Amino acid sequence: MIKGGIKRKILLIVSGISILSLAALCSAAFWGLFSIKTQMQQSSARLGESAAEKSSAFLEREAVDKLMTKAQSRAKIINERLLIIAKDAVYFAEHVTGIYKNSAALTPVHVEFSSSANIGTLTMQLKSAGGRADYHRIKKEAGLLGNITPAFVSNASDMGEITVSIFLGTESGFSITYDPFSSDENAVFDPRTRPWYTGAKERGGTYWTSSYIGASSGKYMVTCSHPFYGRDGTLKGAVGIDVIIDDLNNEVVNIDVGENGYAFIMDAAATVMASRELEGSEAARSIKISEFIKNNPQYNNIVNMIVEGETGFERVITDEGEKFVAFAPITAAGWSVVTVLPIAEIMGLVKENSAAIERMTAETLSAVRSAIMLTLTVFIFVFAAAVLAVIYFARTFSDKITQPIVTLEKGLERIAGGELDTKIEIKTGDEIEVLGGSVNSMAQKLKEHIKTLQSVTAEKERIGAELHVAKNIQASMLPCIFPPYPDRTEFDIYALMQPAKEVGGDFYDFFFVDNNTLVVTAADVSGKGVPAALFMVIAKTLIKNTAQSGKSPSQVFQIVNDMLCENNTAAMFVTAFMGYLDVTNGKLTFVNAGHTPPILDSGRGHDFLKTRPGFVLGGIEGMRYEQSEVTLKKGDELFLYTDGVTEAMNSKKEMFGKERLIEVIDTNHNQPIKEFTISIKQEIDNFAQGLEQSDDITMLSLRYRG
Repeated sequence: MIKGGIKRKILLIVSGISILSLAALCSAAFWGLFSIKTQMQQSSARLGESAAEKSSAFLEREAVDKLMTKAQSRAKIINERLLIIAKDAVYFAEHVTGIYKNSAALTPVHVEFSSSANIGTLTMQLKSAGGRADYHRIKKEAGLLGNITPAFVSNASDMGEITVSIFLGTESGFSITYDPFSSDENAVFDPRTRPWYTGAKERGGTYWTSSYIGASSGKYMVTCSHPFYGRDGTLKGAVGIDVIIDDLNNEVVNIDVGENGYAFIMDAAATVMASRELEGSEAARSIKISEFIKNNPQYNNIVNMIVEGETGFERVITDEGEKFVAFAPITAAGWSVVTVLPIAEIMGLVKENSAAIERMTAETLSAVRSAIMLTLTVFIFVFAAAVLAVIYFARTFSDKITQPIVTLEKGLERIAGGELDTKIEIKTGDEIEVLGGSVNSMAQKLKEHIKTLQSVTAEKERIGAELHVAKNIQASMLPCIFPPYPDRTEFDIYALMQPAKEVGGDFYDFFFVDNNTLVVTAADVSGKGVPAALFMVIAKTLIKNTAQSGKSPSQVFQIVNDMLCENNTAAMFVTAFMGYLDVTNGKLTFVNAGHTPPILDSGRGHDFLKTRPGFVLGGIEGMRYEQSEVTLKKGDELFLYTDGVTEAMNSKKEMFGKERLIEVIDTNHNQPIKEFTISIKQEIDNFAQGLEQSDDITMLSLRYRG
């Protein structure tokens, strides 16, 4: 009955729908074909206008994209070159700092005073604010800094032709240079008055000067400088590297910006430093951007954005016509690359494109007229043949269609009943046979999937159980009973650690190494999860065992660092802070290995504890760590934490930050130590607004009672 019902339905549905559809289609076609001509004529005009507008917009977007790409790519190339120079300046400054720190172990190296006999020859030379007569005053320090000679000489050849001079200046008023620009040996030169020196001194880091013409070289250049320091951390001077801008000018002149476009580099003082107009003209180096903006207010707005270091694109109208202007910052030195392209170049392509569209539209309309007449003739014969074919094929193939469907239905019923080994045999050579094969494949894959799912589920449950045990083990390794020393009234302490995953790499610890010395530690292992947790166990154990052996804080970190470096094939490391608190007098001796500095409330508000920077533990073998001291008074609080606190993020990608942490501490510092710490954690949770924790969070609060 089912087979017969399907057959009748096929005959009725296919025949009825096909004949009615053909009839309706034929009627509509006759009417539609006669109206196509009129509609095509009306729409062709609109199509041409629309195509011209869209192509114009496309060409404009493409030109803008290319212009921005040229500006950004060239800015990136120049930025990378300047970053290399800046890194070299930092390298030399750190090298000089190392010379001061190891002065006792170094032999003085004599550097000759600058002499006119050496003009044009690369040589190390000494200059002083008091001339050669000042030599007796600077002799000792100049001999010490003469040890920089190998570094200057060996690195100068690697820095290329873009640099012309490497030098250093000191607070003592003398300089050592490596360049070919010698002067009379009695010449007076005070580096402390130079912009490169004062800029690095005021900034306390890498500084780029404005562009200028070098007094010795006569070249248009800028200088990159970086300060260096003595053993006690006081400023001793600055290292400088001169960079020739001609090389950068070649980079900009070679930019292809169309036939009439151009590019230039502008610094933060709105001075054009490199452009096609400046090529080969030293006298034109002082040209200002006003020569380019031609008193146009729109250009003035662009200049303001460029000076602010923005990336952008503007369309402006000038006396020479409309132009596209794209700009991108060179962040290393606070400069920008600017590219300019007249819109007239693009409009020529737009006009050619519009004419081509009009020709294509006319040809298409002519072809449609011919096709209409042919279609009308064919339609009559097709309609008659289609009606006969539908009736014939519907009757002939109804049996062939229904029988495979019945077979497929029975097979599906057996599979649905759980007989997954059922095979459906259909040989029709069409989609129904493919469907039957797909059902067989589905049944086999379903069987395999059920088996795999059972295995995966069991394995997942096993791993979850093991991670839960590991989490409990890790938590039990950290002090978790508070108050930990009920009989000690000199201090209050509370700590907590919440991993980002099942287990984490953060840890804290506190313990007595003798009756009066309390050790507090907070640390953060690189990475998260199981590897970080394993490395955390090793680091925590080594720190505690070494501290309990009677070593000072700096000795503990030096020993632990060397031990962690052994066989550290995973290249993991740990940042850590450790302090020894004498509970009888409040003296805190501490050392920092690349960790975030703790926050100290000394009765004058909360601020970050000033610590000597140290390298991470497990990074480089043989590192030395310097310890510092501070005396806590009654009521002072010390708050240790890891970067998971300040780098906690909310849904707006905003970080909790150090300023917000200070505000929260100021608000809650009068609470008992446990409630104080929990309140900070609650503020972090409220800030995150339910966002998944991205890093381990560790906090340790210590309040000294005297």
